[in-house]
Amino acid sequence: MAFFPLFVELAEKQIIVIGGGRVAARRIETLSEFGCMITIVSPRIDGGLASLYKEGKIAWRQKEYKTAELERLAEAVKRPVFVLAAANPAVNQVVVWDCRRLGIPVNDASDRRNCDFYFPGLVKEGETVVGITAGGTDHKKAAALTAAVRKIISDVES
Repeated sequence: MAFFPLFVELAEKQIIVIGGGRVAARRIETLSEFGCMITIVSPRIDGGLASLYKEGKIAWRQKEYKTAELERLAEAVKRPVFVLAAANPAVNQVVVWDCRRLGIPVNDASDRRNCDFYFPGLVKEGETVVGITAGGTDHKKAAALTAAVRKIISDVES
């Protein structure tokens, strides 16, 4: 079944990301364009994320993921909008269980069946935002469609 596209105001909203590798970095880079406040929980972070952290654009809790950490963070930030689980599959599964118990929407980057929402391919030009997904099953198709829409919007904007 297809997912319903829902556009959400993220400015000044809290997002928690578990994991600090390439997948987390790509998603955080995308999210950072929408004015949200991002906290990463991970023992290490990718080079680009380290720069964002040093610039004060993201918060980083340098530690292994533990259930109690999500509970503390969720309480401290007055409930995050959602959580991105972008660590390894075993950690992601625990994050999913914890989020479901706490009633927090979660996206598991390692298993689309564990997702309450998909992280779409995005095209953003000013206030125009287009989200594209192929149901989480065909990433190449979604990437090709994203590139095609990016070109169409670029042509319209010119």
